[in-house]
Amino acid sequence: MNNNNQTCLETEASTDHQVALNEADCGFSARSDISVLVAMERAGRQLIPVGCRGGGCGKCRIRILRGEYFSKRMSRAWISPEQEREGQVLACRVFARSDLLIEPDPPEIGTHGTAVGQSDQ
Repeated sequence: MNNNNQTCLETEASTDHQVALNEADCGFSARSDISVLVAMERAGRQLIPVGCRGGGCGKCRIRILRGEYFSKRMSRAWISPEQEREGQVLACRVFARSDLLIEPDPPEIGTHGTAVGQSDQ
């Protein structure tokens, strides 16, 4: 897995890649110029939970098990730098650069609706 944050979206030609869900016989095609979440929605699939679509709610958190991708800025309330290095990303902020193998990784929600590790203050 490789997150090439140095690659500029605007300089790459749009390319189709396959996104497969780990341990499931389903997936969808994702163009390199749209987010994985938008590609899933356009394919009519409901494999990843959908939230704000802007990187703030954490609902579309996934783990990329294999493949290369580019990611835009994500809320650190949901994805720490260490988690991002390990392949945890928000599907609304990630763009396929090769075929991807993913699994949903919804955030742990505390009893007060905050992410685990966040204070209630």
